Amino acid sequence: MQFRFGAMVDVVPIPALSKGWELLEVPANIHCNPHLSDAEWEVNKAMYKNDGRPCLSSGFMLPAQSAAGPYYDREYNLFVLDRQFARMNELGIKYAGCWGGHFRCPDGFNRNKAIDQAISTINIMADYAEKYDMLIALEPQAESDTIFPKYLDGIEFAKLTGRRSVKVMVDLNYFVALNQPLEDILKYPEYCLDVHIAGSSSAQPSVCDEAWEKLLLRLFEILKEIGYDKGVMAACPWKITNGAKEIDYKYETDTTLAFLEGLRDKVYR
Repeated sequence: MQFRFGAMVDVVPIPALSKGWELLEVPANIHCNPHLSDAEWEVNKAMYKNDGRPCLSSGFMLPAQSAAGPYYDREYNLFVLDRQFARMNELGIKYAGCWGGHFRCPDGFNRNKAIDQAISTINIMADYAEKYDMLIALEPQAESDTIFPKYLDGIEFAKLTGRRSVKVMVDLNYFVALNQPLEDILKYPEYCLDVHIAGSSSAQPSVCDEAWEKLLLRLFEILKEIGYDKGVMAACPWKITNGAKEIDYKYETDTTLAFLEGLRDKVYR
């Protein structure tokens, strides 16, 4: 089975996405925000339910300070994760993305303590994930003060938690930022739960040079090799490419999808 294309809908209006986009990535920190009233949440939930496509999530409502480090706050984490996981479950989300920027160890802070705090936070997430039959995709973020900046670091941290529900996300931009070989994905294929892509110019994946297009193609080849059948998500800033005064999300997402489907066809033909 082929992997499927989806789009983050933090700024993209859901009705603008053609049905060729098979998945929606829910910005949980925005649309499942635990600080929203129940009435506000019902409006957001209806937006996804009316569309009907399967949903993934991204970006829990956790300030970077609360998950690990000098401002770790377990009680706050319990509050926000309880409400967010319940709301994600109402959308039928099975894969929940977790940004690596939440887990930091600044200079001067005891690293072992930060790791213990991070594991505590992940254990809270894993408890909820397992309650709702979800999996968590840690997203290594390529910043040196985070606990797992690289993809293989993320896998080692996932193993350290000892939780079956904790996996890892591939983000192409972060791979490139630290010059990580895409072949690292082949080492532990069972840990690859989600994939994020963008273009080479901090824009949609179709806005890229020849070298970046080859990189996308190589990524897709690797995903085929490991039998990956989950989501490849356009989680990216979007730019105007047709000269319009205001961005036309229908045009930009259609153009991007056609580009990505062309690359996928090359891999699977």
